[in-house]
Amino acid sequence: MAKNSSTRSVGKACFGTWLVTAALLFGSTASGVLGAESTEITRNCNECHGTDGLGFKPGLPHLNGQPEHLLTSMINAFRQGTRPTKVKMHRDIPDADVTPLAKHYSQQKAQRPKSATNPEFVARGETVHLKRCADCHVDNGRDSDKEAPLMAAQDLNYLIEQTLAFKTGVRKFPFLMDGAYKDLTDDDLTAAAHFFAAQEQEIPKKRRRR
Repeated sequence: MAKNSSTRSVGKACFGTWLVTAALLFGSTASGVLGAESTEITRNCNECHGTDGLGFKPGLPHLNGQPEHLLTSMINAFRQGTRPTKVKMHRDIPDADVTPLAKHYSQQKAQRPKSATNPEFVARGETVHLKRCADCHVDNGRDSDKEAPLMAAQDLNYLIEQTLAFKTGVRKFPFLMDGAYKDLTDDDLTAAAHFFAAQEQEIPKKRRRR
């Protein structure tokens, strides 16, 4: 009896270790492990974005909560070669996976980890945002207009790289962005990235009592 009890305890410990390892590798959220269908859909994305859409290291974007239509456009741009990418997997996403992937990540509500930002850059970036970005990146980047991405609490390294990529021509300006960028320096753009990265992903809306 003692031997069998010990064996069961070891088995439970090993199984528990496996679950923790699986969660780390595949990005399971604290709210529970995703269903088999969602896990299968994100099988090639888990290494960088997890099943919850959070980038695992600096420079990787957080996909969670982005509008579904925006994610669809982004994935198709990678597949069609109209948006540059160093990740071969982006170009190899099957057509049948585009809509399910966009839908899955748009529905994820995980809290984005905060990036370390420079307060001076954040303050300077707020000025840039108010003058050049606020019309499309509404509510400090927590909402959007004109199909702009949600910017609040995005990874800082990713924001800086992509923000400067438009100025260098690596990425093509979408609607209205060329005018917004006019006469902005690299420091201005870096400051804007710091500003967006420093924002809370969501601010609870409190109803006023009358």
